[in-house]
Amino acid sequence: MRVLIKKLLREETENTVLVVFGGLRKATAAWMLEQIPERIKSSRTIIAKEWDTDIQEVIDELNEINPSRLEVTGFSAGGRNVFKLTKAKNPDFVGLIDPTVPRDWSLEGFPTNSILFFNNDNWNDFPGIKERQEDLAEEMEDKGMKVVPEDYTHMDFPKRFFSDHIK
Repeated sequence: MRVLIKKLLREETENTVLVVFGGLRKATAAWMLEQIPERIKSSRTIIAKEWDTDIQEVIDELNEINPSRLEVTGFSAGGRNVFKLTKAKNPDFVGLIDPTVPRDWSLEGFPTNSILFFNNDNWNDFPGIKERQEDLAEEMEDKGMKVVPEDYTHMDFPKRFFSDHIK
């Protein structure tokens, strides 16, 4: 009985929210949800949004939920919104998944357990993003954050990220 009571109390006080920003074309919010394993879906409230979602809309949703733990992830073009939301909400975890990196990026609000999971070669046709991704990787490493370069194709990154880097 004591174990059950502790479990119920923990569930009432632990409210982890995972915000997921998708990318362009096929990488919609719905597609991103398909990339997330059931073990993650069953342990968090998930807010999946398109890459061009107004950040204030997400902030308003989060304020209503009032999470005890906030995790923010973004794939490809969705990476832009990760930077905006992180600056506004100071999450407990940030995951950048082969992201587009905005020109005005900064690591403001990023916790030290943040991860950049990427293949810089996927961005050869976009030299500005490629260069910013390299700069981002260097700064994240300098701040003790995790940088994980891989040889995956762009669309393979989300499923692998959620399987390997979200506990």
